[in-house]
Amino acid sequence: MDLIVETDIGHDPDDLFAICYLIAAGVNIRAILISPGDPDQIAIARFICDETGLNIPIGVSHLDRTKFSSGSVHYQLLKEFKYPLERKADGLGSDILQDVIKSYPDSELFVIGPVASIGFYMMKHPETHFKRATMQGGFLPYSLYNPKQPYDKFDGKSWMPTFNLNGDRSSGVTFLSGNVGERQIVGKNICHTVLFNKEVWQKRDPVVKNYTARNLFNRAAEMYLEKHDFKKFHDPTAAVCHLHPEIGTWVRGNTVQQERGWTTTLNPAGDKILADIDYDALW
Repeated sequence: MDLIVETDIGHDPDDLFAICYLIAAGVNIRAILISPGDPDQIAIARFICDETGLNIPIGVSHLDRTKFSSGSVHYQLLKEFKYPLERKADGLGSDILQDVIKSYPDSELFVIGPVASIGFYMMKHPETHFKRATMQGGFLPYSLYNPKQPYDKFDGKSWMPTFNLNGDRSSGVTFLSGNVGERQIVGKNICHTVLFNKEVWQKRDPVVKNYTARNLFNRAAEMYLEKHDFKKFHDPTAAVCHLHPEIGTWVRGNTVQQERGWTTTLNPAGDKILADIDYDALW
């Protein structure tokens, strides 16, 4: 699989866990696009690529940013592995996306941040067809599908704010209506119930193709779980669903804006919206 990743990799290590998982599983990541593109965000992405042997372009939605937005486990890793805290991108994400799909026209899309570069590209090139895409975001109300493990804060909610769509609403709307053959939406109605902790971490016995990526995942997990009891695994859940959609229960629908957030309207010709998941299969 050739994959283009758009991420807001930063303070929350969710993105790092997801990207390391994909590399360890043997996915051919062809570009990483960062929103917005702060120098420490780029440093983290380059660190992952350098350590795992990925020679790929890194793009940003905004050039020449000077703000620092990361920290936590990412800074610990950069310090431990003796990497700089700031790096530069290879260019605008939309330009890099255009170049990459010329070489890898069957590339799929994986979105774990505001869909700024991909959305902007789709606005400019609506004729470009993408075979498949998965986005972590959106919300499926329990009134439409009640999962095995509901999250009490979502009871009675018809919509919820989701950062990856609210971060760039116009690009989000473009992505949701763009020329994509199969679009999967992995929302917080399920992601909030996927908890990564020491118990599930120690039970895993993964088959991996890139051991450096597996080791980075494990080192980051060790650092994080030294200070936290668990991590809600939003982006890694979306990553597993992209590679293994069979572990999910999906309904067909459309992700639409409602008030300050997003909801789902059922539509038999719509996207695949994650409604439930096999937790054992996920781990």
